[in-house]
Amino acid sequence: MYIRRSTSANTDTEKKIEARPKSEECLIIIVDPDRPADSMTTQITTEVMPVEMKKKIGPFDPLPSVVINEKTLVFRMDSRTLWTRYSLGMINYSVSSFGSLGSTPSVEKNLARAAAAIGDFFVPYYGMKAGTKIGSLLTVIANNGVKVVDAIKNNRDIAAYATIWSKQIDELALYLHELNPSQYPIDLLTEQFTSLVNAWTTDFKARYAGDFVTDSITLDLILKIAVSGIPNHTNKGYTSIADILSRGIIAQFPLSFVE
Repeated sequence: MYIRRSTSANTDTEKKIEARPKSEECLIIIVDPDRPADSMTTQITTEVMPVEMKKKIGPFDPLPSVVINEKTLVFRMDSRTLWTRYSLGMINYSVSSFGSLGSTPSVEKNLARAAAAIGDFFVPYYGMKAGTKIGSLLTVIANNGVKVVDAIKNNRDIAAYATIWSKQIDELALYLHELNPSQYPIDLLTEQFTSLVNAWTTDFKARYAGDFVTDSITLDLILKIAVSGIPNHTNKGYTSIADILSRGIIAQFPLSFVE
């Protein structure tokens, strides 16, 4: 894929190429590991141009080739690590609570730390206030999950907690969208976070009932939603929460990732 940008031609260029108009198109090669390549993305039909950055990258645009490097790879893997700890931390809490283990309070604190760590991930790009708020919003979502576990354990209805989760997710999705409107669509984030809490609930119920087949299947689903996504998600699958958020930061601040 190419990004087209009009630039004013200089005097030397006008002398060499008199037949061209006064402005020429600059084509910049773009590569994105999340998108399968096709023949159109690999053909260059113009003379060699200097590598340039696009000012704004849309949510469906490939990332600039200059940010496909080890720095961005490590950044995205860090995001996946954080979301693994958070998404499975909720499951670890349910295991500890259902087993009435003495470590349950510690597991709950670790879950809060995992939420805060995700908030810290955003601090270098959006500031301390934003990072703290994201961490707090994820913490209240996890705290509601703790209440869902307790309700299932005591055979209480969980409908009220599902409603609370919905409101909390709406608030988180809206806030992230305000930080990065072009990369964090509200509908996409709402769908992903809702899928995550629904998978948590399914796993809680399966584990409490001793249905370890469903438990195993749901654990795999949780990791796909939060961490790994589905391969070739552009065509048939989907990306993960971790990758949506890390890619959005790279797309919004590409110059921070140029080596």
